[in-house]
Amino acid sequence: MTNPNYATLLPQIAAESDPTTKQNLINQCYVFTATPTDEEKELFEYMKQDYVQNNPGNADDSSFSAYAGVYYNNDGETT
Repeated sequence: MTNPNYATLLPQIAAESDPTTKQNLINQCYVFTATPTDEEKELFEYMKQDYVQNNPGNADDSSFSAYAGVYYNNDGETT
């Protein structure tokens, strides 16, 4: 089985004014019959995937660098 078409259901839910119909659409939307694709998951995310980079990142010289504060490696050294 395939999942419902979430990209179609979500705008319909937002536009629906009848509370009973709206709840029926919501109930349809939260049915996962197959593993969701990345595109389907992204519809339910707060931000796009890969938008946030893990901290620490890599500096130009390939060393770790912290975006805020000082990053200490496993040996206790700052990089």
